[in-house]
Amino acid sequence: MDHFSRLLDLLEESCHLSDRFTGEADLPKRRVVIQTHNFPDHDAMASAFALSQLLERFGFSPKLLYRGIIRSYSLWSMVSELTIPITRVADTVSKEWRNIPCIVVDGNPTNANARQITDNLFGVIDHHGDSETPDCPFVDIRTSYGSCSSIIENYWHEVALSPDKATATALLMGIQMDTDFLSRRVHKADLDALHRIFFIADWEYGSRTVKTALSKKDLNSLQLAIANARIQDGFFFTVITEEITQEGISILADFFLRLREVSIAVLVENKGETRPVSVRSHLTGVSAARVIRTALKDIGEGGGHDYLAGGLLFPATEISDDDLFLRFLNAIKESRGTSSHFDSTM
Repeated sequence: MDHFSRLLDLLEESCHLSDRFTGEADLPKRRVVIQTHNFPDHDAMASAFALSQLLERFGFSPKLLYRGIIRSYSLWSMVSELTIPITRVADTVSKEWRNIPCIVVDGNPTNANARQITDNLFGVIDHHGDSETPDCPFVDIRTSYGSCSSIIENYWHEVALSPDKATATALLMGIQMDTDFLSRRVHKADLDALHRIFFIADWEYGSRTVKTALSKKDLNSLQLAIANARIQDGFFFTVITEEITQEGISILADFFLRLREVSIAVLVENKGETRPVSVRSHLTGVSAARVIRTALKDIGEGGGHDYLAGGLLFPATEISDDDLFLRFLNAIKESRGTSSHFDSTM
């Protein structure tokens, strides 16, 4: 049985039970919550939106939810332009939604960055590795895929349906962002998905919006990142002492990884209410996801892939730049299982 067909069968039964449990006769039936990982990016947003549109074709009533905040120019443009009906949840959902089946996309509740919103975890659809298998009825984790959007597009393909223009555009943006325009961790399924949706989508808008993710306001952040940079044995580390957008810090991390002398880059915003951290690695044996989880233990949270990861420092955390540097340096050593390449001299 195809993945989506199995999802439909299991979800039909789960929704029937949850609607009977609530006893709300005046509410729409076959309700389901679709949740992104915390502080969603383009791939998470596209996956949630495209899955909701597909489930609507089969008579379900999805509700799109996320935790955290969105600090991304291009992501807000995507949400607004494509009219994506997603709602932020600060803590818990209202009582009427608490027992509704929840599908987490582009994340995994076994990681800290995707804590489920309802009490009824039904499914996990993800492409991140290095995490535990969640205990829920439906699990579809494809770690070889470059984007979660490709998994959702594959669901459309399984049932011989094509998404509308807005949905296809969202999927295109998700694939392009997470694979860095097919230059990073690309699976054949990503190419197939992009081929099927490219001319259905508004590819000009999607590509332009993903590419123009920075503002002139970010130029000062670039200056600060350079001024505060430390490079040691292939490890690039810097702290940006002003607020920067979610995608700004990611793009700068990608930029510094392009230096010939750098094989792993860590950028931290150590100021403001939301303090993002971004890690990039093309060092064999050093997982960016493992490094960020180890370095931020007890002072923040994070996750991602072997080659890129993101996270946050907790608002109450007080830590010096030197201590942050040492935390990441030691996390790199632990990830490699040796300290032969890196030392602690500064």
